[in-house]
Amino acid sequence: MTSANAGPIAEICRTLGGVPLAIELAAARTKALTPGEIRDRLSDRFRLLTGGRGRHQTLRSTIDWSYDLLSEAEQTLFRRVSVFAGGFDLSAAQAVRGNGDPLDVIEQLVDKSLLAIEQRSEEKLRYRLLETLRQYAAERLVQAGEEENVRAHHFAHYLALAERAYRQRIEEEATSLALLEADHDDLRAALAWARSRPHDLLRLASALGWFWHLRSHYGEGRRWLEEALKLNPSERSPEKAGALWALSMILNWQGEVAAARPLAEQSLELWRENENPLELALALESIGWSHFAANNYSEALRSMENCLEFYRKLGSAKLITRGRVAVGQMLAALGDVERTEPLARETLAEGRAQGEPKFVHFSLHYLADCALWRGDGKNAVLLYGESLRAALDYGNEMEAATEVQGMAMGLMGSGREVEGFQLYGASNARLAELQTTLLDDIAFWLKFRARYLPPARERIGAVAAANAEREGRTMTWKQALSCAFALAADS
Repeated sequence: MTSANAGPIAEICRTLGGVPLAIELAAARTKALTPGEIRDRLSDRFRLLTGGRGRHQTLRSTIDWSYDLLSEAEQTLFRRVSVFAGGFDLSAAQAVRGNGDPLDVIEQLVDKSLLAIEQRSEEKLRYRLLETLRQYAAERLVQAGEEENVRAHHFAHYLALAERAYRQRIEEEATSLALLEADHDDLRAALAWARSRPHDLLRLASALGWFWHLRSHYGEGRRWLEEALKLNPSERSPEKAGALWALSMILNWQGEVAAARPLAEQSLELWRENENPLELALALESIGWSHFAANNYSEALRSMENCLEFYRKLGSAKLITRGRVAVGQMLAALGDVERTEPLARETLAEGRAQGEPKFVHFSLHYLADCALWRGDGKNAVLLYGESLRAALDYGNEMEAATEVQGMAMGLMGSGREVEGFQLYGASNARLAELQTTLLDDIAFWLKFRARYLPPARERIGAVAAANAEREGRTMTWKQALSCAFALAADS
């Protein structure tokens, strides 16, 4: 600012009523216009502004003014990126723009404050429209008669992304989960658009089922999968088999075991028809998990051992570790400490070598379970704490809450009853938020509760225990995690 342009700048701010976004849009034009020229153009635009909605009119007219100054290519891309519900990257912008590299136009829109940059990682820039600008651009998209075509391109892009992540979920699970989480808002928008296209809805929901399960989006995933299956009653496609598999897993984790098992069996039947060895093996695994959720641990162990043999034939090291981890869960549930511990140590080493936090998490979890079986509360706290960190590394909130509850019982068994009841309350509050009741139905976990909670409650008194549990329930999840990590470090 100089003494020469201070007056015009002050007039611009007064004209725009001090609305921050309007001022920012005007300021972005100083590369092409002087403050005096901006003031004069805005004065013409705002001469007729009157009425009680002045701030709204000011912002709307500023956006109109900014839009009119854009080139045709800039206007087109600005309209079309309004279909993104969240942040988007260059490839997504390319999908809705059509022909040509959108980078130069994106840079111009950023320079003019019509697009914001979101830095999510060092590898890739992401962009976002502010909500006010998105609504404006969406109106322009409708006026241009482009909305249906652009939304079709938007859907095609996110369907391809979801199906690619689905294909890569065995060898690149953590990366694929993170990618889908980053675009979850737009995946939701794509699902909503596909409601009038039943097979497309089924394709996308089926591709996302594993993600909803592993990222603990149980309620949301269940709604989409049930809707997609209802709209496609007679299909016998791979997509339907995948949707049935995912819904069965989610229902298991929501405590609806009787409803889950038939879905897993239908999925298995369809994968046999479609002759896909990998998916057939995964469907067999889901049968094992149905037995686990129903507390049929011996039958679940047999299912997982059979599944492991299928994985060995497929030859993928990660699949083999996955199968061994599943066997480990059944051994831990049976209380077979002597067989669980050496297997869990082996799968822990394999998971670390493969860079797979899920395998690391479950292996540590089974070692922690063994510590509870042995009555070693202090070691259980340490191991559940390590497992908690690994669960968060791949974003599984349900498993994270499970680790916190395991820590709670370990604390109760090592003389730290108050902290134990606090974490117990916090974990139950989080599980309720996630709409999962699995821990209330798993027999071996209920044995842990029966072994550790009543004696701890008796030692400190029912009132103190209830107060501590209530304090835990009022914690935010972030506070509970901080508390859990501090207690694990102190073990």
